[in-house]
Amino acid sequence: MADKEKVINMQNNNVIVVDDGSVRVPINNEYNEEIGVFYFRPTDIGMIDRFNELADEFDKIAAPLENVNIRPDGTVDENNEIEYQAMKEAEANLYAACDKLFDGNMSEAFFGKMHPFSPIKGRFYCENALESVGKFISKQFARETKKINSRISQYTHGYEARTGKHKNGGRKKGKRK
Repeated sequence: MADKEKVINMQNNNVIVVDDGSVRVPINNEYNEEIGVFYFRPTDIGMIDRFNELADEFDKIAAPLENVNIRPDGTVDENNEIEYQAMKEAEANLYAACDKLFDGNMSEAFFGKMHPFSPIKGRFYCENALESVGKFISKQFARETKKINSRISQYTHGYEARTGKHKNGGRKKGKRK
């Protein structure tokens, strides 16, 4: 949510605003041109399981396309009802799985300007997008985990994990009885 929107919503007495950790993430191509935007909660621990589920099911999602002739632009012959329906089924499966991953707008954000099954260097565009998303999720979780570990170490610094007691019996260094 943009800062201006936050201020407007906070002034409205009929709105509850909760920080769920969402961040606005632009999606850029290799020329640094924005091709979409999605919202992401980097602390949503269920996302890793949902991403792994999507990756495991990708072959099943794309299965309707096994016997389809896909054009270089990612489309099929609209006059061939069987191929057209197979493409629509694969699209619907992919969009549902992607939107489930982020609980929102991933399919529109990534595939609004380019068909997900467009071939790019021997792969589908959606495979490139999902690979980038996986790297992004991994990086975000690593960053959040580092923040948490840093905060926890402030409270546990000086304690031994094995005994649960403070090192040196709680005495400061250099003082002995």
